[in-house]
Amino acid sequence: MLEGGKISAAQLACMMYLSLQATATLASPALIYGIAQNDMYLAPLLGCLGGFLTVYIAMFLHRQYPSQTFFQYSESILGPWLGKLVSLSFLLVCLLMNAYQLRQFSELMNLAFMTLSPPAVFTCTMVLVGSIAVRLGVEIIGRLSLLFTPIIVIIVVILVLPLIQGMEPDQVLPFLDKGAMPVVKGAAMLQIWFPLYIYSTMFLPYVSNINKAARWLSYSVCWVTLTFTITFLYVIMSIGAATQLFSYPFLLLSRYAAIASFMTHLDSLIMIMWVLDVFIRTIVMYYAAVSGIAQMCKLPSYKPLILPIGLWIVILSFWSIPDLSTFNENIGKLLIFVYCYAHLGIPLFLYVAALIRKIIAPNKQPPTTSNQGVQPNGTR
Repeated sequence: MLEGGKISAAQLACMMYLSLQATATLASPALIYGIAQNDMYLAPLLGCLGGFLTVYIAMFLHRQYPSQTFFQYSESILGPWLGKLVSLSFLLVCLLMNAYQLRQFSELMNLAFMTLSPPAVFTCTMVLVGSIAVRLGVEIIGRLSLLFTPIIVIIVVILVLPLIQGMEPDQVLPFLDKGAMPVVKGAAMLQIWFPLYIYSTMFLPYVSNINKAARWLSYSVCWVTLTFTITFLYVIMSIGAATQLFSYPFLLLSRYAAIASFMTHLDSLIMIMWVLDVFIRTIVMYYAAVSGIAQMCKLPSYKPLILPIGLWIVILSFWSIPDLSTFNENIGKLLIFVYCYAHLGIPLFLYVAALIRKIIAPNKQPPTTSNQGVQPNGTR
């Protein structure tokens, strides 16, 4: 392993929870409403199956190759050449996802909160601060995730409670008016987020209480499902069919929330939640990218790669997206299939290949990684 840090299963669960919620709470309501209409709140109940499947695959592969991460056991399962090819395609999607979510973050910050600051300032600042956290290792990432999770939950509660009295439960009716197929399609669209649990494979070798990892990751999937469902119900019962007219309906509703008569402008809480969420997701993807490259290239340390990869993420976030409208109309639809291929298709392929190897050679021990014995400072 590339470092000697340790995290707990609870920290890993919080890490994955925040990674999914980074863009989901703001972007998903309008997207899913366009598919499932007023039955959108049912989509997470079916879509969470993708999350549970990903957790199962991640834990199965970890049990077969306990000292290795995704990039390492890809080669152990498929061989050096095919394994590197699969790992490279996964790495490219990881970099693109990090770049795109940073671009979305910077554009929203510029449009909704700090209109005089150019988007590049937010992207560069997030990558710079993220590079410090990644350099400090998995322990810092785990502790920050555990610290930020209750803060974000409290913010969501503060934003939801003031508008409960104005909600209209009749907005969710009629029930399944167009049948079950729109709900199924909405659940399929949610696979942009739920299979992100595959990134837990990059952190499982560092979990100290690994026997509790499967349980905590399952809890995390349940938290995400509950958050999706509550958010969708909150939006649909508040603004109904107008949901599809706004790119970020949850942000819109937060502007009308007020506590008593003197606590207004609670949309600033959305900015706090947005920054914390995106920061955790950025450093999780960032760490996965730099450590994955180091493991693919058999390097003794990932730290020399941090700044070059960060610069590449900043470049990708602006050069690969001309503007957000073009991204949403063209590139965004294509990325749904790219994300599902990388985060669900590749893990399923590795699972089947590992299962076949286990059946054919049940007593054969998996090869050890060449990075074993590397100390945290990069020396052997």
